[in-house]
Order: sequence, then C-alpha cells, then structure tokens
Amino acid sequence: MALEITDTIILKSFPYGETSKIARCYTRDFGKVSLIGKGVRKGKTLRSGYLEPLNHLSLSFYKNPRRELQIFSKAEFKNVLSALKGDVKKITYGFAIVELVDKGVTGEEPHEELFDLLVDTLNAINSATGNINVIFWYFEMKFLSLLGFRPNLSTCPDCESILDGAVFSHERGELVCSNCLINGERKVSSRTITFLKTLKHGSVIDAINLKLKPGDRSEIGGFLDRYLRHHIDTIRNIKSLKIMERVLA
Repeated sequence: MALEITDTIILKSFPYGETSKIARCYTRDFGKVSLIGKGVRKGKTLRSGYLEPLNHLSLSFYKNPRRELQIFSKAEFKNVLSALKGDVKKITYGFAIVELVDKGVTGEEPHEELFDLLVDTLNAINSATGNINVIFWYFEMKFLSLLGFRPNLSTCPDCESILDGAVFSHERGELVCSNCLINGERKVSSRTITFLKTLKHGSVIDAINLKLKPGDRSEIGGFLDRYLRHHIDTIRNIKSLKIMERVLA
C-alpha cells in the first residue's frame, strides 16, 4: 500500500462498528475515494472530527488499488468553513452540493476542475451575505457542464430559431421554442434564459451580483432541478434537496 497525500472534501460519513468511521471523499488527485478511519471514534480522539461532511482537508491515506475501501492515516484542516457550518441555510445548501457530487459522480477518475468548483462554491457560500440560492444554481450549471450535460440556451434544436423564451421538453430534456412545442409543461421566460446564460458562462461573482425579482427563484431553480434529474439518473432522489425545499420554503 502506498501512502498518498491529497486535498479532499468529505462528502458523507457514517459510523462503522464501535470505534471506526467510513467516509466518502472527493479528492483533487484521485477523484471519489471511500476510506475507513479505524478507531477514530475511540475515546475523545480528535481524529473522528476530520471525517465529517463538508470538511476541506489535506488528507493522508493508504491506497491499495485492489481494494474499494482505503485506510485513513491522518489529516489537517485546509479551511474550516465555520460560517457555513454555523448557519442553517448555508449548511443546507452545502449538504445539497456534496450530495450532488456523491450521487452524480462515479468512479475514481480525478477531475481537478470539478474539485476546484466544489471548493470554490463552498467557500463562496461560507463568505456570502446573500444570494446563496444563486450560488447553488451556479454550482448546478457548472456541474452539468463539467459532466458533459451543458444546457443549450441559444437556439431551438428543431427549427434553430433563437430562444427568446422557451418551453422545457420533458421528452427531450431540453429547451424548445414555443412554436415547436406548444404544450410543454414548463415555460421558461427570456429573462430566465438570460440569467441561465450568466450562470453558464460567468463567474461566481457574476452570479452573486444577479438582481432577482419575485418569481425568478421558482423558474430558474425549477428548470435546473428538472434538467439535472432528467440527465443524471443517480440524483433523482437527493435527500438534501428535499430537506432544502422544506427548510427554505
């Protein structure tokens, strides 16, 4: 077994036996990794606290490519994210983000852009004074793009007309102009398409600076939710999203 050191975000953890803990992590150098912290829950050891969701760590672990469960060695905090963990709204969005990564990413292939997106988004939520929902939408849009499911927001796929207002096609999982799909269930306004383009092409600062009106939240968030669930089967039952809907209703 080789001792490896990498930056990581803890996605999920749970007790194992009487003294140990299992954690799923998203790492910069190894992608998604599952590991066991043997004896970390024994006594009052501080090691157990490292393997908690949303922790950003410099992680040392023993890697055996023939095993699915790697062995935790030690860790150091990279960023504590104390503001995020101390605020109900922020931590709810944080849990939704790490669950999206946990459910939406499979395999151990590293993806540095995705890791950086995850870290930058959690840091943005940690320091945000408002518009946390917009930061979450920003993450969803970039997440889709990095996984190869970037929404087409420019032209209708059927008639190639410019999308100035559109309808979401549940059959195709994309936006179609109202002339080509009259009976679509969910209309998306030209204003929402403009916002979505900012999320798609802009920075997190651009997203935070968006000026929202009543009704924007349900239309933008609704489109991204439907699009995610259509294109990524594994995220159709995200518990954190359901909790988020209740907490932030």
